[in-house]
Parts: sequence; structure tokens; C-alpha cells
Amino acid sequence: MTLSHVAVRRPVTTTMCFTALALLGMISWTRLPVQLFPEVIYPMVYVSLTLPGASPEQIERDLLMPTEEEIGKLEGIQDIDSFALTNSGGIQVSYDPDVDMKFAILQLESRISQLQPLYPERTRARVQRFDSSDLSSSVMQLHVLGEGDLNWLRDFTEEKIRPELEAVDGVVNAAVMGGRRRAVEVIADPILCQAYQVTMGQIRARINGFNRRREYVGRVYDGAQAYAVSLQGQFTDLQQIRNLVLKPEVPLRLGDVAVVRYGLQEQTDRHRVNGKSSVGIRIQKDDEANLIAVSQDVEAVAARLNLAFADEGVALGISSSQAELMEQALSTLKQAAVVGGVLGLFVLFLFLRNFRFVSVLLLAIPVSLLVTFNLMYAWGLSINVLSLCGLALAVGMLTDNGIVVMESIFKHYERGKSPMDAARDGTTEVGRAVVAATATTVTVFLPVVFIQSDAQDILRELALSMTFPLLVSLLVALTLVPTLAARTLSRQTRRLAATGRLMEQYTLLLKACLRHRVAVVVGVCAAMGCTLIVSFFFMLQQEVREEETRFTVYVDLPEGATLDATDEVVKQVEAAVGEIEGLDRFTTSVQASEASITVMLHRRSERAGEISLEEIKQQLEEKTQNIQGGVIGYEPQPRARRGGGRGGGRGGGRGGIGRRRRSGGFNLMGGAPSEQAVVRGYDFTTLQM
Repeated sequence: MTLSHVAVRRPVTTTMCFTALALLGMISWTRLPVQLFPEVIYPMVYVSLTLPGASPEQIERDLLMPTEEEIGKLEGIQDIDSFALTNSGGIQVSYDPDVDMKFAILQLESRISQLQPLYPERTRARVQRFDSSDLSSSVMQLHVLGEGDLNWLRDFTEEKIRPELEAVDGVVNAAVMGGRRRAVEVIADPILCQAYQVTMGQIRARINGFNRRREYVGRVYDGAQAYAVSLQGQFTDLQQIRNLVLKPEVPLRLGDVAVVRYGLQEQTDRHRVNGKSSVGIRIQKDDEANLIAVSQDVEAVAARLNLAFADEGVALGISSSQAELMEQALSTLKQAAVVGGVLGLFVLFLFLRNFRFVSVLLLAIPVSLLVTFNLMYAWGLSINVLSLCGLALAVGMLTDNGIVVMESIFKHYERGKSPMDAARDGTTEVGRAVVAATATTVTVFLPVVFIQSDAQDILRELALSMTFPLLVSLLVALTLVPTLAARTLSRQTRRLAATGRLMEQYTLLLKACLRHRVAVVVGVCAAMGCTLIVSFFFMLQQEVREEETRFTVYVDLPEGATLDATDEVVKQVEAAVGEIEGLDRFTTSVQASEASITVMLHRRSERAGEISLEEIKQQLEEKTQNIQGGVIGYEPQPRARRGGGRGGGRGGGRGGIGRRRRSGGFNLMGGAPSEQAVVRGYDFTTLQM
């Protein structure tokens, strides 16, 4: 007895099973993470080492070589590539594709922690992984505009706006950018320090040693009562800092050799909107949170804060949001499902002429999708751009199996069989063919899951998001469709279908085509050729897709460039951006030696002369080609490979040659990041010749 026979005999059981799976699918849909990209962990780890004031030779000798020696003891490492520059260096560790990267990162972090005491003083080491979590967790970027001092605006944002945003469910961090934070300045007198033989390192050590958070030190017993005792070691006012004892034997206090006062921290970044200074806020969400839901909640909070702070002249705006892309992808999926389902069911209705019969297939699409969400949740998938593409492609094939089964059942019913017999015999007749047709499609995508490569997570998302709906549609076609068909067929159905004029006309047309086979083939080929020619000219006249309305300009300066030097170059680029046709707004983020300008345009139909995006970029390149001091482009430059200055023009020279090691050897580093020549050896002096 086949599966379809059991389903037809047990209609209540079959219906209840799919109803339960559909309800469970609705729950799975609400719990599926919604993010821009799938979580991809590449088999590479980057170790960043920083030592201010150190030369490339010292970076190599004191940091890179001992770190490489310790990393080389780990298992599963395929390649080690390191470089040394002034003040910093880095090591890129490549692992085998089958290595568990989460465990490998923990191992590497443990080894770096063990090496930390052996590094020179002021050395900072950080382990960074290569994955898509940063892209997926970044929800949106806000900007805060207000009248008055920018530092006051930052303090206002830190105290009143940031807590409100971080209170949103799913938001893990609201990073504030721009302006300068309040701080305590300690300005030491070098003459007095030399006279008392006190160094800045000793002053820093004493401040850090006494300025500690509350610590638990034990318990005190008073009879039968126990009291917890903690030590409060943090400074609460400036006088406590001035009274800090540096040398007890004198005694020498900090206020004797230094001025302690309120001040501002060193500015590390700048943020502007349309050239006006502002404070930026970068919103990051939890990995499991829904991107669209978090974005909507943040927008609601921003709207509420705008009303609350309107009297103070403070306004919040959205600079960029990744939720827009996800909403467009979801809209595309819904549109594909609706259009594909409506067209397919319309064709069926023309032939069957019975809405009850067609409604059976109408249920196949939502049931298949809801059951698919259960499989996606069980396999740890998420709703992202790739999985939505897979689902959109699979939606068009969801009804194929059901259509074949329904047509076979209907044919047996026309022969005079009872609805139960027609459902069983019709499903059995085409069951193998339906399974074979589905298997041919599944076998194309399912083996992708077992591929071992850097992009295996991306391929896995796309393959499973297409495979799961097809497998579920096969199960629905062999069980739910015959069960519902057996309860839908009636005498009225048979009579309407047997007297359909459309079928009679189609039969006459088919007979005529079979008698003139050559003419039909030639006519079809000619029609296809005419269609291609007409479509080609039509595409030349019409806009095939909606053009993007935003792009980003990246400004990169040599390593070590100050924030002011970077900002001077960026202001020249901003002046050129402000002259763009169809400009809506632009936001600027500046850091030392790098910056980015995000440009938002009006729709092409709203621009003067309907100028295209490529023409706008070309005009901007012509305006910025004479800007000196940095590399300007539409793609970010890799920080680890960046050398000297721009040297004038877009293709300017790149200097700042450092030392680079690869698996224990040396090579020269320079040139553009897209093309790189590697010369290996063990004598750096010889390689330079």
C-alpha cells in the first residue's frame, strides 16, 4: 500500500497532520532570523598587532616572529601570511576548509593571551575573524542634528538618546560617532617630573592602580549576622585625583607635578550630513533578532524622540537602513508567489472550469511554504537575500507536481471511476514520474550542501532554500492533493469538464498541427526569432530595471595620516559631491586615514535630463581627479595592503614599502591591491636589491 493510498483512506488524519505542520510553520516563520546576509565564517583569522613608535624591523622581530612561532603549533593551519609596517603589523592565518572555525578562533585567542605578557609594553593585540556578522548585525545609521556646540550635542546624544535606542528589543549596541566626549585631563610638568624622578609611565600606573571598580573583598561576621564587604576604588572628583600619592616617602602627590582639570577626549572621528557637522549613531542588533522588526522599532523610537526634543532643537534622521533591501526582497518573493500562482491557476481554470477543483492546487502553495519554514528552522537557516532568492525561484515550481497529479486524477474520473478510485489510481499512475521529475531538480542543488569551500555557507543557504520547497511540494502532491481531490469531485464536475468547448478547440488545433509538422516547427522558430529581435530593441528603449539611487565614495590616505589631514581631503570631495545633479543628501564619516561619503540621489525620472548613475559617477571622477593626498574610489582599499599617498590623480603612486613575511620567508609589499607580485626569500636586504 503506497503513501497516497493511506492518505486517501485517512482524510482526517492527513488533513490534521498538514494543518499541524502549517501552524508549526507559522511559528517557525516568526522565529527565523531575518538578516541581510547569511552568517558566513571564512577559514581565515587576522591578528592585528600595534606598537606605537616601532619600526617595521622591530615589529617583525618583537611581535611577528614570536607570534608566528606560537601560531604554527596549532593544527589545521594551511598558510600564514604576515606584514610589518611602522607602528603596526598583522598576521593572516588561513585554515583548512573542514576546520571548526569557532573552536579555532578560541584556540588562537588563548595563544595570543598567553603571549601578551611577553610583548613589549604598550603592545595591543587583537584577533579578528572574517565573517559576515558585522554586515548582518548593522541595522541602520542615524544622524543627530542640533543647534549649538557639537560636543554638547554628543553629550546630549550619549545621555538622552542612546539609552532610549539601546532599550529597543534586539538592539545590542548604539555606537555614537562625532564630537568629543568629556574627560579628565592630567597635564604633567616635565621639569617637575624630572626633578622628582617621576615618569609618565609611573603616573599612568598609579592612576590605573587606584582607579578601580567596586571589588568584593570578603565578609565580616557580627555574631550570627554576615555582612558582605566591597572596596570602592574609583575616583569621584578631581580633588581625589590631585591627592593621589605618587611617592609616599616624600610625600609627593599628583597635584604637585601635574594640572588636573576637566577637558575633552581626543577626537577620533567626524560625522557630517550635507556638509553640516552632526553626531552619528550606528545601530547593531543581536544575531538572532529580526532585522525588519528591529528597524521598525528603532524608527518608532526616533519619531518619538523627535517630538520630545523638538523644543530643544534636536532632530534625529535616518542616514541609511539595511532593512530597505530586505523589505524589497520580501516584496519580490510575495510578488513572485502571487503572480506565479495566479497565472498557473488561471490556466487550470480555463481547462477544468471548476473553482473547487482548482482551489485544491491553490492550497498547495501556502502549505508547502509553511512546512518549508519548519525545515529551515530545523537546519538553522535564516531569512536573508540568498534564501529569499531560492524561495522565489522555487515558488514557480511548487504547483508543478500538484498539477500533474490533479490532471491524472481528473482523467481517471472522466472514465467513470469513483472519486476515491480516481484519486488512488491517478496518483499511482504518475507517482513515479512525479518523484523522478522532482529528483532531477533536487539532485542539482542538494550536492552543493556537501561542498567544502570558502563559500560553502552561501551555497548551502541557496541550495537548501530551493530543495526544501520542492521536497515538500512532492509530499503535498502525493498525499494532500489526492485526499482533497477525492472530496472535491462530483457529477457536476464531470459534466462540466466533458462538455468544455475549450478542450474541443484545443483538440482540433492539435490535430491540425500534427498534420503540418514542418510548418508548425518553422512558424514557432520564426516567432521566437521575432520575439527576441523585438525584445532587444524594446530593452534599448526602455529602462529594464530601476536604477540604484545611492552609492558610496571612499577616501583612503596613507597609514598614519591624522584626522585633520584626512578631513581636509574629504572636504574637497564633499564640495564635488555637492554639485551632483539630482542629489538628495549625503552623509560623511571621517576617521584617521580613511573616510566614506554615502550619496543618496533622487529617482532618475526626477533628475535634470534624467542623467544616469554611471554618468554621475563619471562626472564625479572628473571633478576629483586633481585632488591630492588620498586615493578616491568607489571601492574601499584593504587596510593591511595600503601604502603611501595618492601622488596626484586616480592612478597615483603608492609608497610606504614595509616588511612582509609569508610562512617564515620575506617578500616586498607594494602596488595596487588588485595586482600583487610576491617575491619570496629569507634575506630581506637581498630581496630589496
